[in-house]
Amino acid sequence: MRHFSYKATLAFTILVLAAACKKGELKPNIAPDTRIAISQINLQGENRLNSVVRLNWFGTDRDGFVQGYEISFDAQNWFYTELVDSTFKFALPAGVDTVDIDFYVRSIDDHGDKDPTPAFLRIPMRNSVPSATFDTPNEPNGTVISVATYRWFAADADGDATIVLAEMRWNDGAWYSIDPRQPLISFVADSTGNGNAKVFYGNAQNPLATPIDGLKLNANNTLYLRVRDIAGAYSDIDTSQPVIIQKPTSSFLVISGQPTSVTQVYQPILNNLGLTYDFLDYGANGGAGQPKFWSPTFRLLLMQYKMAFVYADASLYTNVVTGQNAMLLSYMGQGIQQFTDAGRKILITTQFANTSDMSAIRGIYPIEDLVLSTGQARISNDSALVSVAGSNYPNVQPQNILIGVIPIIKSADAEDFYRAQLTKLSGWSGDNLMGVRRKYQGNINHVFFGIGLYQFTKTPANLQLLFEEILVNDFNW
Repeated sequence: MRHFSYKATLAFTILVLAAACKKGELKPNIAPDTRIAISQINLQGENRLNSVVRLNWFGTDRDGFVQGYEISFDAQNWFYTELVDSTFKFALPAGVDTVDIDFYVRSIDDHGDKDPTPAFLRIPMRNSVPSATFDTPNEPNGTVISVATYRWFAADADGDATIVLAEMRWNDGAWYSIDPRQPLISFVADSTGNGNAKVFYGNAQNPLATPIDGLKLNANNTLYLRVRDIAGAYSDIDTSQPVIIQKPTSSFLVISGQPTSVTQVYQPILNNLGLTYDFLDYGANGGAGQPKFWSPTFRLLLMQYKMAFVYADASLYTNVVTGQNAMLLSYMGQGIQQFTDAGRKILITTQFANTSDMSAIRGIYPIEDLVLSTGQARISNDSALVSVAGSNYPNVQPQNILIGVIPIIKSADAEDFYRAQLTKLSGWSGDNLMGVRRKYQGNINHVFFGIGLYQFTKTPANLQLLFEEILVNDFNW
């Protein structure tokens, strides 16, 4: 029997191993392994998840490192990512209230090998009911003439894009479908009292083809709102504040932007001329009665009339919706421009300050700017506004001395109408134009005074005659 020493045995083993392995041969790559942070979601019924889910995953590789991942929802189509977490917003199929989403993820190692057994998670989901609300602080309330504008909001935890329908209803009328992507909507009541109203989206010039029904003229009205999502779920119904919608009683609208004392000068003149009119006070209570959405509300309102008289001053008002701080005429500009461009007729008397912002005035009204100078211009009570357009327009004189007078510069398409007999003090210099007018197809349709006519009451009959010439004679076409 032969015997081998320990050293001989060791040497023999090394030789055998060396013979079995070829020089430089690499071991086969080991595929990576993948895990999802949550192994399962055991939720049922109302406890199911909504469509927004955050998932985390990770991969390991015993002989290298993980360089990326692929995710899939059907184990057929894969999408590459280097992220290890993400928030997913799943879309439920139309008409389906609950659904199970299959989620797969597999890691890819530095050799490009993929996990042959991807991690899997089944996600139990349910549809979330959408919500819809009116912008209550900015709703019309109290009493309005013809036009009511509403802003509304809708949301869905499954994603706002899943809201496919919005509906509104006046009182007991039929539900009316509106575009869920139109958050501002206006209704213009049919003056015949048939319960219908035209529907306008945003600042659209034209109404939708079909009117909405159920509206009551000269009575309280309530508007209802609801939305529906892709799964067919309706939101709770939101309810507006009651609002009285009146129909116009005349084709003539008078708008005050000044104190009651000014109105008390103009109203007797209009009444003596036998003019019937609707009256809106936009100056009272800090402008509380002004439209919250000037565009489109004021524009749609004004277009219900053929003639208007507006008196205002340089006072600034803050719009509760936009936060803008501006003169009344600045807010009115867009509506008045459409009004006069359509051949409607308007008389405006106002006053400016040295600091008045004219950016929203020039071009829309028949004036371009103000005459500003050092010193001071006055109109004494023995001076007057004098017509330069014919003797049928009377001179009008102030009851008291008017100080700080600011003449106007007319626009290129306007013509001179009235000039002031000024007293110029302390180096004041400039033109004395105070009244201008503009024509539409050869007829006078826009008369503008840059001074408050209510102050020219030294001879009341003359002021009344001036109004008669403009409102009754010039606008009679």
